[in-house]
Amino acid sequence: MSEDYAPHAAAYGQGRIFQSERDIQITEHHHHGASGATRSPTGPASVRVPLSAPLRTALRDREELREELAAELGAGGGVHVLHGFGGCGKTAVARWLFDQAAPSGVALWVDASTESQLRAGMLAVAADRGAAPEEVRAAQEGRRAAADLVWQRLDASAEPWLLVLDNADDPRPLRDGWLRASARGTVLVTSRQADDPAWSGVRARMHRVAELPVVEAAQLLHDLAPGDHQPEATRRLAQRLGCHPLALTLAGGFLSQQVLESWTVEEYLVRLGEDPVGLLDRGAGLESGARERLSRTWQLSLDALAQRGLPEAVGVLRLLACWGHAPVPVGLLAPSAVLAVGVPGVAAERIEAGLRGLLSASLVDLIEVPGGAAGRPQRCLTAHGLLLETVAAGVPPERRAPLYEAAAELVNRAVPEDGDRGTARLVEPHVLALLENSVTADAVLDAARRLRDAHDAGGRWADALPFAAGIAKAGMAEAGTAEAGASQGAYRDVGAVADAIALGKVTDLSGDLSGAEPVLRGALDAARAWTDEAPLLLAEACIRLSGLYGRSDRLAEAIQLARDAHEITQRVLGPAHAETAETIYLEVDHQSLLGRFGIALRLARQLTDLLPNLHGKRSEDVAVRSVLMAAATKRAALVAARTPEATVEDEVHELSWDQVGRESQEALQAHIAYYGPDHARTAAARHNHALTSWERGDQEAAIAAMRRAIATRRVELGDEHPFTLEAIAELARMLALKGDTQEAARLAENAHAEALRTLGPDHRITALCAVARQAAGR
Repeated sequence: MSEDYAPHAAAYGQGRIFQSERDIQITEHHHHGASGATRSPTGPASVRVPLSAPLRTALRDREELREELAAELGAGGGVHVLHGFGGCGKTAVARWLFDQAAPSGVALWVDASTESQLRAGMLAVAADRGAAPEEVRAAQEGRRAAADLVWQRLDASAEPWLLVLDNADDPRPLRDGWLRASARGTVLVTSRQADDPAWSGVRARMHRVAELPVVEAAQLLHDLAPGDHQPEATRRLAQRLGCHPLALTLAGGFLSQQVLESWTVEEYLVRLGEDPVGLLDRGAGLESGARERLSRTWQLSLDALAQRGLPEAVGVLRLLACWGHAPVPVGLLAPSAVLAVGVPGVAAERIEAGLRGLLSASLVDLIEVPGGAAGRPQRCLTAHGLLLETVAAGVPPERRAPLYEAAAELVNRAVPEDGDRGTARLVEPHVLALLENSVTADAVLDAARRLRDAHDAGGRWADALPFAAGIAKAGMAEAGTAEAGASQGAYRDVGAVADAIALGKVTDLSGDLSGAEPVLRGALDAARAWTDEAPLLLAEACIRLSGLYGRSDRLAEAIQLARDAHEITQRVLGPAHAETAETIYLEVDHQSLLGRFGIALRLARQLTDLLPNLHGKRSEDVAVRSVLMAAATKRAALVAARTPEATVEDEVHELSWDQVGRESQEALQAHIAYYGPDHARTAAARHNHALTSWERGDQEAAIAAMRRAIATRRVELGDEHPFTLEAIAELARMLALKGDTQEAARLAENAHAEALRTLGPDHRITALCAVARQAAGR
């Protein structure tokens, strides 16, 4: 081809052809609206038919919303906007209302997902309401204001009408006059946008459409996939899917349409863990559009945000997906923190804009959660679990590790060093989520240890347990549980053994004695390998296992372990260190349970003599507990001395009930001052004070104190904890002896049954429950 070649053009019919250089050919075809010209259809085939998939089953829940909308049907119903994130059933509610209105009135449906479809659909509405073809053509060609024509015809309609504007996820075109209120009808808009000038401009009434309640979600699954499914499994599947209507519909569709296989709900739940989004999409029909597939429904919103100039919304959502599904305190996303950590794909100065975009698209919600720092409500972000799973799965592999590491560092920064419970509580689920992730487990160990220790110190051992378990698992040199690793000697360092000991301790104190023993036995065996370089590690393992054996009635072993620990701590730390005092404390308890009150009282005196000079990080904690141990031992000795067969030792002869009552009260006050009135350890002091008051004849005070101890233990430890069962048995015995046998029998029966199940027939607390039953006449 010569360099002086010039492209030429030739026009024919309604278009022109441009030929460019070489072999590239571009064709344009233009419609000019000439009279009699053949035209392809530019509008919808009908506005009297809803452009949505028919409802597969009856709507569940939404009764209040549906009643309100149905009441507004007819003239002057105003403008209503159904908003919420993708797949929550906005169009389903609109379809239901359309079906209510259509048989007896005028119901009009317009697809508002794009500006061109909105325009074409609204002009078709004008034609339906009596606009002449010439008027419509003039509006199409720009010779007449299109929106004005539509609303003139709607306002002049002889019949009241319902107009549905579906999928108006980008409301900007509606601001150009397409959305108005009319005295002749009701407008219903569905949109993912919760906040837009289009809504406020017409004073629209906003209706949030969110997930279903669990009961209705399970019923929807049953409606979609009727059969012999277990109700409990159906409920669990509904919860696993976050009660999200689209996800429920897809799951129900899959279960009901299987040809080659027939999965139960339980099998579906198991398979769901492998690839939830992929499996759910298999429940879509062959002709389903993007909005009816979970893999695309939320991506539509993200694509729209990117088109609006907010591509950082994806980065913010990916960061949220790194954490757990619980509410995320907004402080985790503070631009200063994001800048300091360097979150990949998220510019600190644009994070506010990205977050506002997500909020406007209903992909995340901003809520206030009670119990923040100093008890103040704290603003948090929430997002649906399936959305977060979908987004997390879509993170490119090369970006995954840096993103999760940054998320872990943000969480580390958010866990306060002082263990403020209000602040930490909201971050805890996210620490646990990262602790379970092999990429980030090591990065959040410090934060997890702070939370574990804060719960331990607060007597919230059940709350400490998941952190202790996750930390111990991360400390194994090979994959596996702490129990398996212990038998294989697979701890990777001394710190991992210390974490295993902490796991055993909180497992024991949370009430799982049988579960704690293998952990502590394994940690003790491992600690022996580091005796030379870390002798106190071995002492700690002995102390924790001694306490466990004492609570398990294996008292001879418990005493030997306490003495082994005493030898180490006295040699390494000295006789007045808190760790040394704790070993004496343990033996006092064990000897008292064996009924060796002379030995126990001599050790108790030795222990109290140490208290003025006690030192070490835990000195105040050990001192307060030692005061209680001495008072409890003296009370038990005086009670035992009353039995006819008792051999009363000299140490017991020196005691009096006045002295024991005074020391019991002092121990309770010391616990309240140090731990607070509602701490689990304070409940132990109150328990002892109740028993002392009973023995001294103050029955009303004793019963009141025991009831409060039980209330605290139920809250902090649970109904099935051995300490709770022991207090209930004692209360039942008191009530029976006082004559209230009906309540006593009920309490004793329940406590005895639970003690038999969890502790066995030979345990001391089970025997105590049996005595209470007998006292109540059972």
